[in-house]
Amino acid sequence: MFSTIEAQHKPQYQDFTTYYLFNLGYTYQDASYFEGGLDAYFVRPNNHVVDLGIAVNLGAPSGKFTTIPEAHLGYLFNLKNSVIDPYSSQINSAFWLVRTSVSPWHVTPEAGITILDLLEFTAGYGFEFRENKKANLAGLKLGLNIKIPFLLFWHD
Repeated sequence: MFSTIEAQHKPQYQDFTTYYLFNLGYTYQDASYFEGGLDAYFVRPNNHVVDLGIAVNLGAPSGKFTTIPEAHLGYLFNLKNSVIDPYSSQINSAFWLVRTSVSPWHVTPEAGITILDLLEFTAGYGFEFRENKKANLAGLKLGLNIKIPFLLFWHD
């Protein structure tokens, strides 16, 4: 009797599936940058995704080469059969995303859309909290990224 009661009150934990991806792209934030990095997608049972990653932006905004390291945390979600997104019942592979990127000089909240979790378009606004001598990191940030899963390179 007690074992069935304990089993009924035992907390249920949701599992998630992890995927690792290479992140390659173009970022514009007062100058053009090449972006490269690594991402981990934690896919929840409802198919929403928590995105955790690191990247480095390489560019020469004032004629001097600079690197800007960033870490980001984001959430990708799909509004199936939503009034907001009329195509959601036909296209379940498009995800809306919200993300915050942080570097030693700025923080940038972003929003965008990703298609098939591979092609990503984002827009955000950078807030500088410390000056970078080579780059202006305040203002509008636009990005176009391609996510390449590790599975394309390593197989069992």
